[in-house]
Amino acid sequence: MKLLQKITPHHWETIPELASFYADLPTNPYCTDEKGTCYPRHKKSATQRVYIQPNHPASIKWLVFDIDTPNALFVYHDRNLPRPQFIVRNPQNGHAHYCYKLAVEVGTWGKSSVKAIEYLRTVYNGLSNALGAYKGYSGNLIKNPYSSQHETYLTGAKPSYTLAELADYLDLTPIAPQADNDDHFGRNCATFHHTRHKAYPIADQLNEKELLEQVLAIAEEFNAKFDNPMLPNEIYHISVSITRYCKSPKFGAYSEKSNEKFSRRQSLRVKQANKKGACNKGGLARSATYDPKRQQAEQMHKQGVKIKEIAEQLKVTRRTLSNWGIKARK
Repeated sequence: MKLLQKITPHHWETIPELASFYADLPTNPYCTDEKGTCYPRHKKSATQRVYIQPNHPASIKWLVFDIDTPNALFVYHDRNLPRPQFIVRNPQNGHAHYCYKLAVEVGTWGKSSVKAIEYLRTVYNGLSNALGAYKGYSGNLIKNPYSSQHETYLTGAKPSYTLAELADYLDLTPIAPQADNDDHFGRNCATFHHTRHKAYPIADQLNEKELLEQVLAIAEEFNAKFDNPMLPNEIYHISVSITRYCKSPKFGAYSEKSNEKFSRRQSLRVKQANKKGACNKGGLARSATYDPKRQQAEQMHKQGVKIKEIAEQLKVTRRTLSNWGIKARK
C-alpha cells in the first residue's frame, strides 16, 4: 500500500487533487460552519468554511461517501477497493468523507441520459455498499478539504475514474433498485419531471417572471417530501431550466405543432361523422362547447399530464376524456 499523505491545505493551489476539486466546484456553492444551516457564497469565500457543496446542481463530478467508523482512513485498502482521490477526516472521531473524481461528469436531470443516471446510481450504490458507507448521507455537503478543522489525505490515486473502472471492483448484480427518495440522484429527475408536467399547461398564461415564481413553488413543495431534500440552488436551477424552455421558441413551436395536428384530426373526424349522419344540431352544439377543452386536454396529455389532473383542471369527467380518446398510459 502506498502511504497516505497528510497535507496542509494552506497552499492547496499547488496540490493537483485539491486544485481540481476547486475548479469543479459550483460558482456559488452552499457552505457552512455549522450543520443544520447553510448559505451560498462565491467558491473563493466558501473554501474558508467547514463544510461545502461538492457538485454542481445539475451534474455529478465527484462521488462522495460518508464512512462513519473510527478506522475510516483505511477502509478502501482493507476491502481492496479503488483509492479515492482524497480523504477528508474528522480528527476527533476518525470518521471521514471519501472523494472520487469522475473522468466525465453525469447530468442528473433535463436532457441527461436516463441510462447514464441509472448507471451512475448503480455504481454509486455498489461502491457505497462495498465501503460500508452511511446510507442516510444526502451528498449535499462534505467536510471541506481546505478547512483546518479537518485532516486531508492524498492516497496516490489516478487523477479520475470512469464509472466502468469503478464498476470493475464491484459486484453490482445483487443491488436492488432504489426509490427516488432513497438517494440524491433520483431526487433531481423526479423533481424535474414532476415540475415540468405541472408547468407546461400554465406556461402560456403567465409571463416569464410569474411562471418562474409558480415553477419554483411547485418544485419546492415537491422537494420538501424527500427525506433528504435538495439544496435551494438545485431547485432554482431546475426551475429556471423549465421556465426558459417554456418561454423559448422550441416550446412555442412544439405547442403550435401539437395544435395543428389536433386540428387536422378534428377536421377528419367531423368529415367522417358527417358522412355517417352522426352530426345532428345538438351534437354540433355540444361539439362547439367542448372543442377548446378537448384541444387543451389533447395537448396536456401529449405533454405528460396525468388523466386525473387533466380532468380536474378542465372540469370534465374521465369518461369524457376517454370518449375523446385520451386514456391513461400503461
